[in-house]
Amino acid sequence: MSNYDLAVQSDQAVLAQIAAQCRRQRLDQNMTQQQLADRAGLGVATLRRFESGEGNLSLLNLVALLRALGQLDRLTALVSSTDSSPMARLRDQGAGVYDAPARQRARPDAIAEPDDAPWQWADDGVVEENDEEADEKSEGNSLSLSTNHSQEPRE
Repeated sequence: MSNYDLAVQSDQAVLAQIAAQCRRQRLDQNMTQQQLADRAGLGVATLRRFESGEGNLSLLNLVALLRALGQLDRLTALVSSTDSSPMARLRDQGAGVYDAPARQRARPDAIAEPDDAPWQWADDGVVEENDEEADEKSEGNSLSLSTNHSQEPRE
């Protein structure tokens, strides 16, 4: 089994390989753990645990560590824009984009004329005097409007 056959390795084994690679890079650059920890903004104990395989780093700390080692380009495949999501590809192709009509201000001559009839709530029970036709239609209806406006309580 090759060291690069990551698909069949456990997560811990992959993490151990990453830690070993970071340690090799640090030593190749002739840096102490303290120097690398300072450059990356990590605690030296955190770096020691990571390199020894006893601890793991957050993704944010791993990015900081790779940046301090000058190895951030190793993450290029993860952030490559050529491998975008299906929605991003559709957006790039212009799918779902349309030209909205330009907004216009209301013109003073386009304002509706006010209605002279008084406005009333539908449940007021008031029937307009010149709506005899509506009265005739509603006579056969089981629903009727009450025109009793007295203050007597309803039962």
